[in-house]
Amino acid sequence: MDVRWLSKIGISLIVGLLLSGCGNDAEESTSANTAVEPLFMLSPDGVGPLNARTPFNFVRIGDAFQDFNVAEETHYREGGQYPVITVKQQTNLLLSINPDYQNQGIFSIIVHDNLVGNKLGHAIGASFKDVYSGGNTERCAPGSEEWSGKVVCFAPDTQNILYIFAGNWEGPDDQIPPLKVMADWELDSMVWKAMPRKKG
Repeated sequence: MDVRWLSKIGISLIVGLLLSGCGNDAEESTSANTAVEPLFMLSPDGVGPLNARTPFNFVRIGDAFQDFNVAEETHYREGGQYPVITVKQQTNLLLSINPDYQNQGIFSIIVHDNLVGNKLGHAIGASFKDVYSGGNTERCAPGSEEWSGKVVCFAPDTQNILYIFAGNWEGPDDQIPPLKVMADWELDSMVWKAMPRKKG
C-alpha cells in the first residue's frame, strides 16, 4: 500500500512505521454519545459531496457547501506554505480540506466533528478499545507535528481512512503506547484520503 501521502498531512514519521507493521503493540467536538442527525457522511468514497474527482477549488467547494461557512486559509510547514479550505457550521469547524502537490485535486480531508457522520459506525470520542474490539488493531504509528503525542491508525478494513487517537501517556511522543494504555484513548479526528484513480 502506498502511504507516501501521509507526510503531506503532517505525519511524515508514520510512513516507515506503518510499513513495518508496528501497530499491534480547535473547536469542541460534538460528544460521541449525543444522537445528532449528521449533516453529511464520511465513507471510503468521500466526505459528503466531495470525492476523488472533486477539484481543489474554493468556488467549487463553496458551491457544494452553500449552507456552511467556507474559507481558504494559508498554512505553513517546514518553511513552506500551502492552502487549506475549511468548512464550518457557524464557528464550529467541520472539515479541513488539503490539496494535492499541484493544488489541483483534493489530497485529504480531516473530519473534526460528529456533525459529520461516519458510515464505518465510529464517532469522535469513541474509545480505542471500542473501535478495535478483541485486540484486532490495524496498523498504527505515532503522530508528528500537529498530531505529536497522538497515535494514527488505519480505520478497520479500509485503505484510505485514518483515525487519530488522543490520550494520556508519560512515554515519548515518537513511540506508540502499549495497548493497555491506549485502550481508553479517544478518537480525536478522522482523515479521508483520495485514492489514486485507476488508469485505463
